[in-house]
Amino acid sequence: MTVDIRFIWRPEELLIAHDGKGVRLADILLLGLPWLSGKTSDAEATGRFGIGLATLRALATTWEVHCHPFHVRFADLSIRAVEPLVVPEQVAGPEWTVFRIPLALDALSASELFEWFETWNDSSLLFLRHVRWVEALSDRQGEQGADDDTPPVMLSLTWTEIDQRRLRIDGEEVDVRVREARTTSGALWRVYDAHVAPHGTSTRRHKAVGASMPVAVALPVHGPELGSVHAGLPVAELRAAARVHAQFDPVVSREGFAASRWNEDLVPLVADLWAASALDVLSDVEPSAWHLVPLPSPSDPSSPSRLQDSIRAALVDRSRTWLVSQISLPCPDGTTKPLSALAVEEPQLSGVLDDEDFARLAGLPSTFPRRARDGAHQCVGVA
Repeated sequence: MTVDIRFIWRPEELLIAHDGKGVRLADILLLGLPWLSGKTSDAEATGRFGIGLATLRALATTWEVHCHPFHVRFADLSIRAVEPLVVPEQVAGPEWTVFRIPLALDALSASELFEWFETWNDSSLLFLRHVRWVEALSDRQGEQGADDDTPPVMLSLTWTEIDQRRLRIDGEEVDVRVREARTTSGALWRVYDAHVAPHGTSTRRHKAVGASMPVAVALPVHGPELGSVHAGLPVAELRAAARVHAQFDPVVSREGFAASRWNEDLVPLVADLWAASALDVLSDVEPSAWHLVPLPSPSDPSSPSRLQDSIRAALVDRSRTWLVSQISLPCPDGTTKPLSALAVEEPQLSGVLDDEDFARLAGLPSTFPRRARDGAHQCVGVA
């Protein structure tokens, strides 16, 4: 099932609508009580602690939900029925659930909403299971002096199924689904996702642990893109050309991750999948994709305390140990050779000698293939 989400701003209200699974009677009480979650026993569910409802209450103390046959207003801890909402045609129909948040003067302007959307991009949706697109619209009709030319903002991805691979995670061969996602700007992400057994004996905070759990990695094929650590949606920046996802425990504000054994136990699983995925891209998809390989930096903390720093350290370690030992590149003679068998010239010698001369001078069987070099016709050392 694919789901569309729309934000519609009006001077007096914000409408948030989706055409996914509708509201049930059992949901009504939970919707009115922040910090009470109905998802603690569901290992696959996202969200917890009523964070979404707490966010709504930051905008208004009164709000409504409309999903046939339910039309309900929540105010503080009270719940009462209200008349059906007259909604814009973009979210009309029995399949839509609409949350209405009344806006006090200056509580949230259209520009503030759209500026918030500018902090997101299509790649934010890479690990959402059902969301097809997210759209923000401005309906300023009736606002004095306003025009209606505010362009909508849309986040979306176009997906292509590739195949399934057997890759090694935590010492076990695991079935990994491989897909490609293209953004509206044309960026191509190679996405690898799998389900693995829980690692270690730690447990999640206020969440069930299933017999298996998702782990996923997305790699930009043709150039560096913003990296991040996701728990469904992105939570923290990752200083590497990768987006990674697992059942990480975020802090309540979703502005970082909890310092927990559970989160620490997920790091090697993510790193193993990343290493196998990076090898797949470099070997079979784009041999010049050296932007995927993170290198040590003076700014790296010696003892990472944040989850995103621990993940980066694990990726750097995998790149300099396992990955460098596994990469073999196609050479002009039709063979593939490991990195240790490939010569690379000093930049000053490029164009002075030919590839055979470079290999002979280095005492190696071949030169690093031209098609496997990056845009500067060089390669990135990972050893």
